[in-house]
Amino acid sequence: MEPGKQKGTNSVEHLKIAYYLVVLLIGAGAVVYAVLMSRTYRLPFLGAYAWFLGFNNILGLANLTSAYACANLLGFCAAFQYTAFGQIMGPLARLSQVGIVYALLAVVLGFRGRRPSRAVRVAFLLAAGILLASYVVPAILPVGNVLRLWIARGQLAAFGLGVLALLLALADLLLRSRNIQDDAERTAVRVFGAAYLAVYAIFVITARLPDNVQFLPNALALLAINVIPFIWFGKIFARAYAAAPASSDDQEDFERFCRARGLTAREGDIIGLILRGKSNAEIEKELFISIHTVKNHITNIHAKLGVRSRWQLISFFHSGRHKRPAAGPTAEETASRPQNGLRAG
Repeated sequence: MEPGKQKGTNSVEHLKIAYYLVVLLIGAGAVVYAVLMSRTYRLPFLGAYAWFLGFNNILGLANLTSAYACANLLGFCAAFQYTAFGQIMGPLARLSQVGIVYALLAVVLGFRGRRPSRAVRVAFLLAAGILLASYVVPAILPVGNVLRLWIARGQLAAFGLGVLALLLALADLLLRSRNIQDDAERTAVRVFGAAYLAVYAIFVITARLPDNVQFLPNALALLAINVIPFIWFGKIFARAYAAAPASSDDQEDFERFCRARGLTAREGDIIGLILRGKSNAEIEKELFISIHTVKNHITNIHAKLGVRSRWQLISFFHSGRHKRPAAGPTAEETASRPQNGLRAG
């Protein structure tokens, strides 16, 4: 390669490195956010969602490492020219893709209050083992062996099947969302499904384009995977899965709890708005009080309930501690928690 072209290629690779670093930083925040929401709201799909984001960022890390090697270690396309490097990055990327498919399937089932069956878990473990073997076997085969070509084709086919499985799972989620009675929950599920369906559709549409053409849309899609949680966990999620009293009986229990803890009626109103995902500014407008008064009330609420943050306050109610002073939930209490409308009866 001519020196000028080599220099230009390396510049592009350095831009890729910078971009992947930004994506991974945002991704780390997204994973932490999802874990925090999972511990706070304790809904069946949130833990799987955190794993889904984690596996996506492992894949992003593999891409970052490959881009760095291409630009700095061994020259252009080092990831492909250096066999040992490819033997490390290849399995890491493929195994993370298996994890992505499994975790997203668990998220889709989690919306319905279910988990992947034992047969599904075993199938994914076998798939991961076969993919791992597909990188070990070529390493001991002689160069030019026809089996290498067939193994490479098998890896590509497995990747295609994984993307197809993702699209089908998301499409199924969108179709089943019609059965959700609650408008807020139906909107939350549809936004989640449509957003990730669009992301993975980009990967499919650009799959046969040249590498230099597909990089930009794929890179933006990878960024979108990590940005979606910050948007979705905002008002969309909060409106659908708030722990505010849902019936007159719940309201009576809540009022008794407030009286027992010395909470005023106004502080009870503020707790209800916080559990519905309202910000301090929105509480100010809804209750026609100053932002300073809102903050004072929240400080008093924290002191009376023994919590130190908004997250702990939300977790306090979602974990049921306002109903059961004892350490853990009973089976009946766990079953009675509000669940998504897709939950199987």
